[in-house]
Amino acid sequence: MKARSTRLAHWLALSLTALPSLALANGRMPGANDVVFDPRDPAHLLLRATFGVMQSFDAGESWQWICEQAVGTSGVIADPPVALLGDGRLVLLPPSAGALLSNDRGCSWFAAPEPLSGQRGVDLTLDPSDPAHLLVLTSTLVGVDTAGFGSYRNLLIETRDGGASWQLVSRLPDDFEAETVEVAASAPARVYVSGTASSNPRLGIVQRSDDGGVSWVQSSWELPAGTGSLLISAIHPQLPDRLWFRVPARGDTLGVLPGRLYVSDDQGQSVRMVASTRYGMFGFALSPDGSTLAYGGPSDGMYVGPADGSAAFTKVSSVGVRCLRWQSSGALYTCATEPADSFSLGRTLDRGASIAPLYALAETCPQACAEGSSAAVCQEAWQGTRPFIRATGAMCAVPWAAPALDAGSASSDAGSDPSDAGSSVLDAALDGSADGRPEAGSSAPTSAADGCACDSAAPSSSGGRALSMLLTLTTALLFRRRTGGSP
Repeated sequence: MKARSTRLAHWLALSLTALPSLALANGRMPGANDVVFDPRDPAHLLLRATFGVMQSFDAGESWQWICEQAVGTSGVIADPPVALLGDGRLVLLPPSAGALLSNDRGCSWFAAPEPLSGQRGVDLTLDPSDPAHLLVLTSTLVGVDTAGFGSYRNLLIETRDGGASWQLVSRLPDDFEAETVEVAASAPARVYVSGTASSNPRLGIVQRSDDGGVSWVQSSWELPAGTGSLLISAIHPQLPDRLWFRVPARGDTLGVLPGRLYVSDDQGQSVRMVASTRYGMFGFALSPDGSTLAYGGPSDGMYVGPADGSAAFTKVSSVGVRCLRWQSSGALYTCATEPADSFSLGRTLDRGASIAPLYALAETCPQACAEGSSAAVCQEAWQGTRPFIRATGAMCAVPWAAPALDAGSASSDAGSDPSDAGSSVLDAALDGSADGRPEAGSSAPTSAADGCACDSAAPSSSGGRALSMLLTLTTALLFRRRTGGSP
């Protein structure tokens, strides 16, 4: 291990000197990692990205950007949970604490009142039977005992009137770190919460409620070595006892270690593995009828198969999956990985056999907001973000979107998690033979004629991959030591 560490340090030192100058406020490359649907307006889509939030009000024909500074995520690595309520109101859980609400399509944001204020929001879910009913899960560290184990204030908080008022539903046990919450579509009083024991991150905890979250029944099971996180990914639309869990390495936001997918037929008391990825599993989606699921990751591509795992899954695409969402209409949306892929959001109507691009970074337009609104700060932020995502602004309606690109101004908060990693990539890099993951599509446009005004400061694909490799190599070693995997 000492020899390998020495070689790694040497390789990192050499690579750092070769990297282009990239001014990244949050250390990530630009990209999308979640898509959310408006429950009452199918043309309204929300796309979470590593440099803010995008919205489309015309089914993906155009995209309007709200910057990180407006939603409290500037300068930090954070992918805040976000939801659209039935009346179009936005709810976002920033990393600082509490929740932010917007009643005007994201232009102005205000803090949610008690009992949300001061809490660390970790997940939220919209009641499938009521678009005005939203559940928010918080898990706030309140103390650490002499053995180093944390104590958490785990709260389930809800609104039943579209965010006008908020009520505490219940306080869950404090000896686990809560991570996700889901509501069963066929039985709205059935609520699940998942997390890991504070004294043992490899002990998965599942809390089940049959009365809307007032009382809870707990079950637990041991997670595999090298993991340490338990995420509820879906509940069967007709069978409230059947649910799916993703199990990644704890804190593996870069997707450098394997991901696993489990199904439970008995309310989370026992599970069986149905799929796995070689590197991070960032995407999971269950078909509207509950019969088919899709999963994938930035390095593994997209797979589709029977939801119960009764037959093998088929790789349908090499797209670098960063999110998957199945719309009730039958369309499957996927976040992809630019520039290896030619788009950041696509849609398939044939379960991945063909994917139609809906959004590429260069197509971003800033959202028009009034002076004095929260998003007014985006005017200044746009000047740094625009060249980094290679957006010309030529088709944008906002007056401040048009200034000529300055080759010396490529500074940005923008970002997308690197994806190339794993032990084999680590070994290849140390031996001088590493490369990126297989290409999943053509690169982004590289000339003005292609609809992109590129400048010398915009990051190249090779520069982005070099930075990604540095981050993922370092992270891979740290995660393997922390989660019990082999070094």
